[in-house]
Amino acid sequence: MPITVNGEPVDPELVNQEFSQIKSWHEQKSQVSCCERDDEFLAQAKENVIGRVLLNQHAQKAVPDLTEGEIDQAVEQLKKDYGGETQFFAQAGVTADDMGMVRQQISVNGKVDKLVKQICHRDEEVSDEALLAFYREHIELYTTEGRVNALHIYKSLRQTEDKEALFKECCQRREALMAGADFSEVAKEFSDKPEDEIDLGWFKRGELMDEFEFVTFSMSVGEISPVFSSYHGFHIAKVTDREPAHAEPFESVKDKVLEDYRMEHQNHDLKAFIENLRKSAEVEETSEDEETPENSPE
Repeated sequence: MPITVNGEPVDPELVNQEFSQIKSWHEQKSQVSCCERDDEFLAQAKENVIGRVLLNQHAQKAVPDLTEGEIDQAVEQLKKDYGGETQFFAQAGVTADDMGMVRQQISVNGKVDKLVKQICHRDEEVSDEALLAFYREHIELYTTEGRVNALHIYKSLRQTEDKEALFKECCQRREALMAGADFSEVAKEFSDKPEDEIDLGWFKRGELMDEFEFVTFSMSVGEISPVFSSYHGFHIAKVTDREPAHAEPFESVKDKVLEDYRMEHQNHDLKAFIENLRKSAEVEETSEDEETPENSPE
C-alpha cells in the first residue's frame, strides 16, 4: 500500500526492510517464528518509516545547510571508515563522478543528525539512585547467558546404510561410558569428528544445532546423555561444566547503565518530537488495486 507523507511518496522497499528487521529481531529474541504477528510488525514498520520521513522533512526546513567545510570533513571521515578512498569507491559502488551526489546526501543526513542532537541534548547529572532503579528495572540487559561445557561423540549417517545397527553400536559405547570408560578416549576411537572437535568448550544457546542444545542444557555436570539423533547422525554428549545465567553487579556495569539510561531518555524525547510532528502531518495510504480514472465524473 503506497504511502505519502505531506505529499512525499515513501519507497515501499523502506517499509519492507523495516518490517524484516523488526520481525527478525522478535524471532531471534523468542527463538520462534512470529508469522502470526506480521500485521503488528507491518504496522510498526510503517510508523517507524513515517517517523523518519517526518524527521527528515523537518530537518531540511529547520536546520541550516552544512558548510562546505563540514561536508569535506564528513567525506574524509567516510573514506576513513571504509579504509581509504580506494576501498570507499569499491565498497560503496561509487566513482569520483558520483561525489556530487555523495556530498548532497551527506548534507541531507547531516541536517537530520544535527536535529536529533538538538532534540536529545541532555546535560543533567544522573543520581546513583536513578541509575540503580534503572538497573533493577532492566536487569535482563545486565544478565549473562547461561553456558555449558561439553564433550561430544558423533557418528555420521552417511557412513552406513544400516541406521539401526549404527544406533545399537552407539548404545554399546554409551554402556561402556556409563560403566566408567573415559569419554575422550572412546570419542577418539569411535567418533567421526576429528580429535580437536571432541571437546566443544563453552557454548551458549543459539551457537550449536538445536537438537544438541536441547539435550545438553537439560543435563547436570558429569551426566552422559542417551544416544540422540539429528539430521546429520547420532550423538552422545557429556556435560563437563555449566555456568548459570547471572546478573552482573551494578558497580561493574555502572557505565553501561548510564549509557543505556541516557539512550532510553533520548529515544523518549525523539519519539515525543516525532509524535508532535505526526499530529499536523498529512499521511495517506492507498490500496495498490485502488484505481483513479483520469476522467472520472465529478
